[in-house]
Amino acid sequence: MSSSTSKPTSEPLAVARVMGVRGLKGDLRVMTLTDAPERLSVGQQVVVEGETTPREIVEAGTSKHGPVLRLVGITDRDGASALIGRHLLAPGAPEVLPAGTYWWHELEGLEVITPSGRTIGRLEEVFRVGSNEVYRVLGPEGEVLVPSLRSIVVTIDLAAGQMTIHDPAEWLEEA
Repeated sequence: MSSSTSKPTSEPLAVARVMGVRGLKGDLRVMTLTDAPERLSVGQQVVVEGETTPREIVEAGTSKHGPVLRLVGITDRDGASALIGRHLLAPGAPEVLPAGTYWWHELEGLEVITPSGRTIGRLEEVFRVGSNEVYRVLGPEGEVLVPSLRSIVVTIDLAAGQMTIHDPAEWLEEA
């Protein structure tokens, strides 16, 4: 699928998104955005999107709605509620990813085209739905949600700033 490879990154990486709160003591219900769950364990440092000072994870667990974290300095429901919708960021990773895999920030901004050269748009956001990643592309025909599947994504060329996908008219009809 790839004609380029990912590089180590010093960029902060989004490792979770605050989805809600639990209880009265500042617990955060989060959606995990990392394949390295140790980044969300007790003792790890994260930066809340929009802040500059790291916060330590002091409790980590699960509920029926998924992972739950408690951060230093978030001590009540109101403080936790103010973080809903924000990402939790961790320091960048020095490792090179396996061939054909990329950091989300490397993909955001790529021009998305079809094999025939038709422009679909610009990749604006990467997010996770269940265990699958989805690319939100905005272009001349509006928003297209592209599943990150080898059967749909033809190539990713970071150097050229392009992602080639099969024409959505082909695979959207099948859905």
